[in-house]
Parts: sequence; structure tokens; C-alpha cells
Amino acid sequence: MENGLIAVWDSERGSAVPEGPSVLDVLPGIGLDRARFGESRSSHRERLGSYKAFERVPGAGVTDIYEDGMVILSYDELDRLAFIEIGGETAVSLGGTQLTGRPLVAVLEELTQGGLTVDFDGDSSYAISSTGVELFTSSPDDVDEPAGGVSIARTG
Repeated sequence: MENGLIAVWDSERGSAVPEGPSVLDVLPGIGLDRARFGESRSSHRERLGSYKAFERVPGAGVTDIYEDGMVILSYDELDRLAFIEIGGETAVSLGGTQLTGRPLVAVLEELTQGGLTVDFDGDSSYAISSTGVELFTSSPDDVDEPAGGVSIARTG
């Protein structure tokens, strides 16, 4: 597989699911396996390595970008993780379902077969109910294209 990922065949789903340290696992309501909501910016900077900091909107606070611009972590006024964005080039999974790098239609089908409700906003995103996860696409009329990105918000 690309990006040095190891693919493991999942016989129940009939698809290859990447494994290894390059896969980011979403933990609904918690964040990612490596960056959890409420954790400090300084702990992420120590643990996650090279980053770039920028201010999206003047006065809105600093946002950190990791892994060549593909993982964006936003923090609250106490410098605690509040929101996560991940570019579509990065391998992301939710409960064993690979969210990126494969046709969106296959992802949506697998999620609904797994009992999750997925709602299209009518524009460019698909919200996975009760998880705080949204999939974004630049081609909403072409579900054979992979998701262009994933966002994760704290739930509850």
C-alpha cells in the first residue's frame, strides 16, 4: 500500500484496512488515539513532533499543523484540544472502518451496515451521528471519489 502502510484483509467487511502507526484511529467523543480532547497543546507538541503554528483569524488563537499539513489541531482559550481536522491523504479509521483513501460510497455503506447513521448536509459533508465525526468531499455528486478530509468534534 502507499505511504508505507500495512494492509490487513478484513474478511467481515471484504476490504483491506491499513494498520500500523500511520493510521489515525478516531475515538468518538475522545479525539484520536494520539491526541485527545482536553489534552494540552504542550503535550501534543512534545509527543507528536514537528509542527507549524498559525492564526486562522486574528485574535482567534493559534492552531497547530502536524504531519506535513495533514493534521490540524485547534485549542480552546485554556490551550486544551478542542477540534481536529485531518486531510484526506492521511489514513483515518473509525471502529475499524477506513474513512479515507477509498471511494466515499464504500465508506458510507460500511458505516451504515455497522449500525451508524450518516447524514448528508446537502453541500459537502457527511455527519456520522453520535460520533462527532464528519467526512468532507469536494465532489458531492461523485461518491466514487474518496473523502477529502475528516473533522472530529467533542461530543456530549
